[in-house]
Amino acid sequence: MEWRVMVELIASDGTVRTHEISTGGSNTAECSAATVGLTLADGKRILAGLQHHLVQAQSEDYCRQRRVCSHCRLQRPLKDVRARRLASLFGTVEVRAPRFLPCRCAVTRRHTLNPVAEIMPDRCTPEYERVIAKMGSLLPYRRARTLLSEFLPLDDLPAVETTRRRTMRVGARLEQQAVASQTLAPAAAAQAIALSIDGGHVRSVRSYQVRSFEVMLAQVSNDDGKQVVFSSMPAEADRQREQLRGVLHRLGATPATPVTILSDGADGPRSLGEAASVGPTHHVLDWFHLAMRIQHAAQAAKSWPNTSAEECAAGSRLSETIERVRWRLWHGQVGRSLELIGETMVTLEGMAETTSAAAAAALKLERLLGDLETYVCGQSDIIIDYATARRRKEPISTAVTESTVQWLLHRRLNAQQQMRWSPRGAHLMLKVRCAVMNGTLEYDHAVAEAKAPRPYRRAA
Repeated sequence: MEWRVMVELIASDGTVRTHEISTGGSNTAECSAATVGLTLADGKRILAGLQHHLVQAQSEDYCRQRRVCSHCRLQRPLKDVRARRLASLFGTVEVRAPRFLPCRCAVTRRHTLNPVAEIMPDRCTPEYERVIAKMGSLLPYRRARTLLSEFLPLDDLPAVETTRRRTMRVGARLEQQAVASQTLAPAAAAQAIALSIDGGHVRSVRSYQVRSFEVMLAQVSNDDGKQVVFSSMPAEADRQREQLRGVLHRLGATPATPVTILSDGADGPRSLGEAASVGPTHHVLDWFHLAMRIQHAAQAAKSWPNTSAEECAAGSRLSETIERVRWRLWHGQVGRSLELIGETMVTLEGMAETTSAAAAAALKLERLLGDLETYVCGQSDIIIDYATARRRKEPISTAVTESTVQWLLHRRLNAQQQMRWSPRGAHLMLKVRCAVMNGTLEYDHAVAEAKAPRPYRRAA
């Protein structure tokens, strides 16, 4: 069987043009699984050919319409004809780009008119830029361009630097859109909002003169279960507080909506969440961070020397004591927990002064309990009854946010990729990754791309 693909293009004036896109098949009657249907190469060739004829026909039709003056209905004089390339997901197309002199009536426009530049300001389609940025945010740039070329007819693969620049530009436009969308109408008022905020670290380039810099990451959820991820580099963000406030606003935050802020107790995340909230706030110490400090002491108690029966018994008693400390903190009994920690540290101090095999273990456990005591004392005002809050289905932990940090930072920006980032580059990359994770990249980029400043404007 032989086949042929044709395309029929009908212009605005009614003229019809037909083009042959691709042909294939054979005269033999032999057929197998390898020859049934289209191959990937056939599909690429058909898509590239269709895109080529379609883009050329659309640009010619648009130039023909724009050449006519809207005031006197006469044609503008032709100045010259140039070539312009348009990069798309279905190949790069080169089109004729005529430029027209001002109309003789000189009413509508007094400058040279370039119609092709009006419809191709970035020399690429918005979809091409969005897909390149999405793949560049999920994978290393070189791997992303290789993967795209496997399935799309990209004759001219974008260079690694081009992929990086397009990703950064999409991130910058997303940030501009986030700042500009603060005045949008809010969603339905939420009954309560939980804001889990934490910090992560990214390895910096050597020119930044520090080993790493901190990035703020937040996960916001309302009572309907809708979740939104937000991240920014404080030194590079454009009105970071207002952007986070916009996220709360879109989830239904009002001046009467209570906001529960979960953090590890650090001043930076707490102050950011407090400043971004428009309603009453309630700070809660994240149980995840508190439990991890208790777990360090519990592991030290479990590794107690067992060379004798007395040491085994002492190790068992210490493990039980650590569990009692955990139980008291879980139920919000801060005072009783500090009393038990203090009594245990006195006992361990006496063991550390002996010459037994457990002296080193006692010294280590005493240090860990001292760190736990300092942490609990400093955050005692935001430690709650976690057991009761859990039964009421109230937020008590940022464990979900920790997994978000793992996905946003470590899978693309940190040790797994052996990369170093500038603060600006990491900030814009996180903007794209957050939009991908929230599932809003297509909509946000479409709005941001439509509002982006352009050097060319249509005539009145």
